[in-house]
Amino acid sequence: MPQCAFHPGVETNVRCVSCDRHICPKDMVATAVGYKCRECAAPAGGRPGGVKPRQYALAAVSGLGAGVVGGLAVGQVMQVVRFFPWLFMLLFGAAIGEATRRGSGGHRVPAIAAVAAVGATAGAVAGGFGLFGLVLAAAGAAFAVLQNRF
Repeated sequence: MPQCAFHPGVETNVRCVSCDRHICPKDMVATAVGYKCRECAAPAGGRPGGVKPRQYALAAVSGLGAGVVGGLAVGQVMQVVRFFPWLFMLLFGAAIGEATRRGSGGHRVPAIAAVAAVGATAGAVAGGFGLFGLVLAAAGAAFAVLQNRF
């Protein structure tokens, strides 16, 4: 049987709904979405928007990965389809923004928007979109993350 992540030797089958670590009754905090460990249930403190470092890392990996792979794919499509390139750039940026937002766990904070813009920029460079396409892709990515936030 699994053991508590905070109290080795205490067997438990309950997991934190946020970080998925095993927790014993001493560490359980009842929330609206289920039991969380004390670390995940604690107020965000100084972190803007409650984004954890792990979520920033996941956002960066998903944004850069989707940006580079998507940039290469869209670059190939753009060589065949030559109409409305600005629309392709905006849609590409929005897709990268959505991938980054989902990678972060759904956070819509400006820092995640910046990560998405960097991922879209990397994809635009990989796809050879040029400066205009780079700016449109980065703007589309940031907008996709921040929409419905304000």
